[in-house]
Amino acid sequence: MKEKYYDDPKENAAFLRHVDVVTNMILKYGPALKRKWAREALFNTVWLDCFFKETAVKRYMAYFNYYISSEECFKCSA
Repeated sequence: MKEKYYDDPKENAAFLRHVDVVTNMILKYGPALKRKWAREALFNTVWLDCFFKETAVKRYMAYFNYYISSEECFKCSA
């Protein structure tokens, strides 16, 4: 890491302190945030899968219920 980012020593010291604080926050809270984001992504994926599967099952059930209960189906098979 460079030692001098700004010409003014006060600004350079403030920037280095800022970098240290942000680095410490990333080290402290980073793993928890990654776990939270992974959990949310998993829940969103599982929810979408379940939603689409449930929708497809309902559509197929309606389709089969309609054609099985209709008289034309029995005429074709007889």
